[in-house]
Amino acid sequence: MWIQAAARSIIASMRAVCRILIVVSLAVAAAGAGHQTEPRLRIMATVLPLRDFAAAVAGERAEASLLLPPGAEVHAWQPRPRDIAKLSECDLLLHIGAGLEPWLAGLLKAFPKGRVRTFEASAALAHSGPSGQAIDPHIWLDFGLDVLIVRRLAEELSRIAPAGAAAFKANAERLAGRLEALDAAFSEGLADCRGRDIVLAGHSAFGHLAGRYGLAQRALYGLSPDARPKAKDLMEAIDFCRAKGIRTVFAENAVPPDLADTLAREIKGRVLVLHTGHNLSREQLAEGLGFFDLMAENLAALRDGLGCR
Repeated sequence: MWIQAAARSIIASMRAVCRILIVVSLAVAAAGAGHQTEPRLRIMATVLPLRDFAAAVAGERAEASLLLPPGAEVHAWQPRPRDIAKLSECDLLLHIGAGLEPWLAGLLKAFPKGRVRTFEASAALAHSGPSGQAIDPHIWLDFGLDVLIVRRLAEELSRIAPAGAAAFKANAERLAGRLEALDAAFSEGLADCRGRDIVLAGHSAFGHLAGRYGLAQRALYGLSPDARPKAKDLMEAIDFCRAKGIRTVFAENAVPPDLADTLAREIKGRVLVLHTGHNLSREQLAEGLGFFDLMAENLAALRDGLGCR
């Protein structure tokens, strides 16, 4: 009898263990199923700051990538067939607008209307220059505008994935705090400088940055990077530097240094590099640099070149 009782006890214990294992298995399966119902968003951006902003705001809920290959110039780049394939798989395309990406309209024509969801960062922003002048699309170099863009981006992502709305908003506010701190660093770092003129041997890409911090941009040519300065433009820049005692010329990181070297030689000065920040070179990509790293380098170069205390 005692053998039968022991057997019944063992069987009962085994049944209890089995019930526990079944409950645990069902719970794990349910959790896995719940996770699988929310795939990661696929976001593409035309410029580096928008990619970095999207990655920070979306967090683990999305994969953000750059449409341009390393070193490509955003104004003149031409999409390839494989770029069309990339876009066909993305949930959201981020772009600046305001004429920065002249190739984008043609690229989007490859898809049925509405097939590619887009977010135009410059929309509804007060970023135009004086009346009669072309709009400066380099809006990411105004960190105050960046804060507005980041918050709008969180709203857009919330419309696409409502379940992540709270996380998107919280992430956006953290990123806005970083941008406000960067803005404060530029304001403080450029407040007391011997010079206020950014003499740029390139196109007029730094108007937003100069305007925000009370500086004056003097570029050799206008907003289009395809433009080329005339001999008189170079001579006027030389005369300007000599009259003001300027000994530092700034050059864009992605532009050949010939003009900057010529100007620096004529004024017996030097050349410092500024990053437009729209893309990374292969070397910068390998170093793991991002938008904030490039802006920190810009601040250091400006402080050095303008003689800031």
